[in-house]
Amino acid sequence: MQVLPTVLPAAILLISAGLLIIFYRALRQRRHSATSPRPAMGHARVPGQRLLEGIDRIDQEIGDFTSGSLAFLALFVGVIIADVYFGEPEARALSAAGSGAVGIAFYTFSLTRLARLMRKRRNLRLGYDGRVAVVRALSCLTPEGYRVYHDVPAEGFTIDHVVVGKKGVFALETTTRPKPGRAGAEAATVAYNGQVLFFPRATDDHTVARAEKRAEWLSEWLGRATGEEVAVRAVVAAPGWFVKRTTPTGIPVVNPKQIASLFAHIQPRPLSDAQIEGIAHRLEQATR
Repeated sequence: MQVLPTVLPAAILLISAGLLIIFYRALRQRRHSATSPRPAMGHARVPGQRLLEGIDRIDQEIGDFTSGSLAFLALFVGVIIADVYFGEPEARALSAAGSGAVGIAFYTFSLTRLARLMRKRRNLRLGYDGRVAVVRALSCLTPEGYRVYHDVPAEGFTIDHVVVGKKGVFALETTTRPKPGRAGAEAATVAYNGQVLFFPRATDDHTVARAEKRAEWLSEWLGRATGEEVAVRAVVAAPGWFVKRTTPTGIPVVNPKQIASLFAHIQPRPLSDAQIEGIAHRLEQATR
């Protein structure tokens, strides 16, 4: 029984930490399994809707985890104070060491998890801001008769933006990257060789391929939906970056500020008014 006063405070903290983690995971699973908020009937999806929903979920997780950490801190202080005043003198040193080890382990886990959540939230926010920049750039196409759709749902993914108009159908993919801390045009330039994007701190060999694959999927889907062959061209927008092409091959990769110029000079694949209406009808149904 002499061991009990030594291990009891640490055992209380350990059990409490475990219960907090179990409660947090159960709460997160219940929230994630719930149906995500959907736009009201007849309203189109907002740009970056999935990103906004992801940011909201992370904000909830950060709040839950922070509250749990504060609750554990209160318990930790209470256990230490109780041990100091009511514990046996000869067991206090070992008891404090055990309680401290549990506390350090829990807060190391908590801080690591919070850091990951904050980093994930920062990346989602960067992606959302990038989509908003593309939306603003695409607004110049509306007076030209183009129709623009955002967050078009597909099979397990969404297409960021779809543009339909007199020059054809275009599927736009957005890529966002944080810029290096140093200033200068070179630090904000991405090189493009027709397949790969070379950022100052990273090489992106999947965005262009993903954009092409999603444009191909949209082409097949529209073809089945309308009963006519529909050619969809892929475009990648890189908000905040100057794009330096090293070869004329490959799909267009542009800064959103270049979108107006791109659509003014791109080779047309004309659609009839009836085809445009049919494609627009299918996309409106998909995004409402």
